[in-house]
Amino acid sequence: MRASIGAAVKAKKSGVMRGVPDLFAPEWNLYIEMKRQKGGALSPEQKDWHQYLSDRCEAAVIVALGCDDAIRKVMALTHPL
Repeated sequence: MRASIGAAVKAKKSGVMRGVPDLFAPEWNLYIEMKRQKGGALSPEQKDWHQYLSDRCEAAVIVALGCDDAIRKVMALTHPL
């Protein structure tokens, strides 16, 4: 879903950068990009940020297709069998 022009201008003024993952869990140095279950795709800016965070910050980055997928992927990373 795209932001309205007014919301985009307000976000830019407040320092929001395009492509930064939606969520960050500092305890696990984990970034989470949330996508809808059907039709969600990464933008080029998101791909660049994910690569940067993985390479330079040694952070884990996951792309989750909905809430249930996010929970499964976070649990797999934080509580491996």
